[in-house]
Amino acid sequence: MEENRDMSFIFDYAFCGGEIGFNRMIQYLSENAEEEKWTFDDTKPNSILKKYIIGTFSQCFKQNKILVSEDGNFSCFNTGLLTANGNDIIGLFEKNNREDVQPWILKGFKDKCHRDFLDVFYEVPKLATYTEDYQNLYFNPNYNIVVNTDHILDDNWERISSVINFDKIVVKSLLFGAIEDAKLRIRRNLRLVVPQFYRDEIMYLVPIKIPKNDGTNEIMALAVEKTDTEQYRANTIFTKEIAYEKARLLMKPESNWLME
Repeated sequence: MEENRDMSFIFDYAFCGGEIGFNRMIQYLSENAEEEKWTFDDTKPNSILKKYIIGTFSQCFKQNKILVSEDGNFSCFNTGLLTANGNDIIGLFEKNNREDVQPWILKGFKDKCHRDFLDVFYEVPKLATYTEDYQNLYFNPNYNIVVNTDHILDDNWERISSVINFDKIVVKSLLFGAIEDAKLRIRRNLRLVVPQFYRDEIMYLVPIKIPKNDGTNEIMALAVEKTDTEQYRANTIFTKEIAYEKARLLMKPESNWLME
């Protein structure tokens, strides 16, 4: 195995059956976990679930929450997902005896009551966590939101122009108004803001409604981070689909604007 391999990445930690094999295991997981929206694009089934599993494994690895069996032949992590009956679903690995490859092989995702898990492990692995202070999950509406609209438009124009058919000057004006409107709505409903985990920090997704030329609105998500001066700085803007994908790592989103 290469010494510089980043073992927090599940595909470096374990052989996952190649693209076809991994997709089959992810599909099995989606069918056995509590029902959720795992894709916005039928041509990319379970795309959200795949990124969720990759991110969850990475966090478990960084927090030393990967359990290894007493004989060293198996390891596992808690996916954070539950079956319809409320049982933890575990990602189970078997030791890879081949040289110069990943040290483990992904066997699949097992209910904690499954014999493959119970015959080897005495306890359920701990859940990944993303903050020690859960107050960090809550957005403070009293903080100012500083937005560099020019920077956001320049860095994200392709993403924005794919859903809003105006030129950049018009969108800049619309974006400014949408952000001011969002500030007013957030003060009346803090649950509109959804936390996300990015670059090992808790950040936030603020919904903004940008008018379109057909009279409807396009809902997008402004990504903001807390500064040391007790303000929020807007970093970028996401489509609603990307926002949902990023928010899911922390928790199952329940905000209406993400689910619509």
